[in-house]
Amino acid sequence: MDAKAVRMQIRGVVQGVGFRPFVYRIAVQCGLRGYVTNTPGSVTIHLEGEPEAIRRFRERFREEIPPAARVARVTERRVEPAGIARFTIRKSEREGIALSTIPPDIALCPACHRELLDPGDRRHGYPFINCTNCGPRFTIVSRLPYDRENTSMSAFPLCPRCSKEYEDPADRRFHAEPNACPACGPTLSVRTRDGGDLATDDPIGCVCDALLSGRIVAIRGLGGFHLAADATNESTIRTLRERKLREEKPFAVMVESVEAARLHARLGKADEAILASPYAPVLLVERSDRSRLCPSVAPGLRNIGLFLPYTPLHRLLLARAKRPLVMTSGNLTDEPIATGNEEALSRLSGIADRFLLHNREIVQRSDDSVVRCVGGKVYPIRRARGFVPAPVIIKSPLRNRAVLDDPKSYNKNNVLQSYLTIKNVPGVKKRDVAGLGGEIKSTFCILKEGFAYLSQHLGDLDQPSVREFYASTFGFFREFLDAELAAVCRDLHPAYFTTAFADTVEAGRVFTLQHHKAHLYALLAESGFRGKAVGVSFDGTGYGEDGTIWGGEFFAIDGMEMRRAAALDDFPLQGGDAAVREPWRTAVGFLHATFGPAEAKRIASSLFGEIDPDRVSLLVDAISMRVNVVPSSSCGRLFDAASALAGVCRKASYEGQAPMLLEGGIRRGKGAGVYNYEVREEGNLLRVDWKGVIAGIVTDARAGVAAPVMARKFHDTAAKIVLDVSLKIAEGTGAGHVLLSGGVFQNLYLLKRLLAGFREKKIKALIHREVPANDGGISLGQAYFAAQRIAGG
Repeated sequence: MDAKAVRMQIRGVVQGVGFRPFVYRIAVQCGLRGYVTNTPGSVTIHLEGEPEAIRRFRERFREEIPPAARVARVTERRVEPAGIARFTIRKSEREGIALSTIPPDIALCPACHRELLDPGDRRHGYPFINCTNCGPRFTIVSRLPYDRENTSMSAFPLCPRCSKEYEDPADRRFHAEPNACPACGPTLSVRTRDGGDLATDDPIGCVCDALLSGRIVAIRGLGGFHLAADATNESTIRTLRERKLREEKPFAVMVESVEAARLHARLGKADEAILASPYAPVLLVERSDRSRLCPSVAPGLRNIGLFLPYTPLHRLLLARAKRPLVMTSGNLTDEPIATGNEEALSRLSGIADRFLLHNREIVQRSDDSVVRCVGGKVYPIRRARGFVPAPVIIKSPLRNRAVLDDPKSYNKNNVLQSYLTIKNVPGVKKRDVAGLGGEIKSTFCILKEGFAYLSQHLGDLDQPSVREFYASTFGFFREFLDAELAAVCRDLHPAYFTTAFADTVEAGRVFTLQHHKAHLYALLAESGFRGKAVGVSFDGTGYGEDGTIWGGEFFAIDGMEMRRAAALDDFPLQGGDAAVREPWRTAVGFLHATFGPAEAKRIASSLFGEIDPDRVSLLVDAISMRVNVVPSSSCGRLFDAASALAGVCRKASYEGQAPMLLEGGIRRGKGAGVYNYEVREEGNLLRVDWKGVIAGIVTDARAGVAAPVMARKFHDTAAKIVLDVSLKIAEGTGAGHVLLSGGVFQNLYLLKRLLAGFREKKIKALIHREVPANDGGISLGQAYFAAQRIAGG
């Protein structure tokens, strides 16, 4: 029997993105009656009309969904017609199951950009222009449902003209919650570094003059403050580094357009599409030879981070400046980004010469997202503004439809499930769980009804201010998701902040999951893979199940079961965090294990001429006596050691600098061979003996081989190790897939070599597309693991 009335429930990012006006438009054009309304957990559509008209609606619904919307699930139910006379948009309902539908912040859309530049438009030059297709969302909301009164825009009553737009279903600004104009919306102001008002009728022109004269400006943006400076002025960028206490870590650079980006980087079509996307992330790309960016923007690195102006304020600023601008987080290094005007004046007065402020409050702090382009698609590095709080959909391994099928029949309850069918995901029940993440690049994840909600990037939890940020953000997410936690999952490390935090969370159970397994569970969660695979989890450090420090791990995966199948040989890691800051110390540990203490002293003293020989000797003696030494299989530390031995980086000013510089120095073109290594069996575990690698680098360094050649040989050796060991495990287990996770796989050269190598060997390689491969993604893996445990998996 054909339905003459149906009710659809849509879940995903479907509020604040022009979804209801879109539904209204196509329903009216299809001649249907009924209504569309927001609920705290979804959008509900009630349709009445001829079956053919409903079929046309479904077809157009599939093809014309707004670009910023992300439909995760559609449930359709056949109902009795209610005799509704026309189609309307109803007020938001406040009853029902709460589930986040707050959209991420969306970059300025083309229509608003045209109005911004149109002298005849009433919003010409207005730095807060927006519509249902763009503008602030997550960063201005305080609670659900996502309505104006629940955002920081409630402080700005709409003028009659804006109110008319807001109430008109046919208008592009219908229920655009941040809607405003110069008559009723937020305004700009400029202050000096001592907090004094700087009277000006042209705030943007005023700060542009300051930027072009070499000054540093703190700019209140979408999710917090940026520190802006002329990216072509070497002296200014050096001053910014000195004031911000950021010695060499690269700065992101904002450019006016894709065309401007081409002047500074080698871009493919996929790169340009990512830059211009509604997410507008910082994209790591290879710098071109003709770039005018000064060296201090990214010292020693081949790659630079570029992004486009994603707010109207940024657009106006870049259009006036006519040059690229550094736009880095408004904070001292390792602190949370500043959000409030007075907070910024207090915290940033020692850095910025001018402050460009506005009076729209930032409710949710959020840094810029950072990505790479791998295989023509996004490969996340830092997930924040533009992506959060859009959920990661836990995919069904059995069924993953991305289209809405025309229903031929309904089930016995008159219900049709369409789009991504997740209700039968093995082990995932309707119980809320949370993963608490790690200690660095921290995020948390709350998994609810098959949707995984990751927080924005929160930072490194060794700082009290970041811990406060973590705790308050966790409370906000838990409240707006109405999460009743059946379990939380934490890292195995006993000293992490999140380990203790788990005991303060009111949850039914507390699970603990080893760090490198969490990396791989995250990749299982986002890919939906369930079968036999080899999991490779390479990073800097993670507390191992045997009490040592892991980091170069191979796992045999079968469904949700993981067994450690191989690892790099341990080396003596002395000094903990000190070794991370001084890669030469890590190198000494590898030399000690390769050559013994006496030879290690001689080699280190000859290669590390800038290091006091007495320090080298004391370190070797400490390793020999096992003072503050822990065995480690870390691949990240092996990269550190190679960088130090090759003379690339012996002292690091930021985490990951040594491997980044090593990758950046690779000699392109014909390879120079690989270093020697061995793989041996040790019970049920394969062990990779890297001593030949260390000995080979030492031999090359003593012979005066160029660092770029050593960098190429080392990377090619690392790729060969991964391929060889993975294939050995696959042969023994029957696996046809390999999963690559962990911070080491942010190395683009290594990752591309492996993807090509596994493709040649007919092994399917899975990499991250939704969450970072680094520690920013492990909270998803923890939550997924907890969900399986709760379900008895």
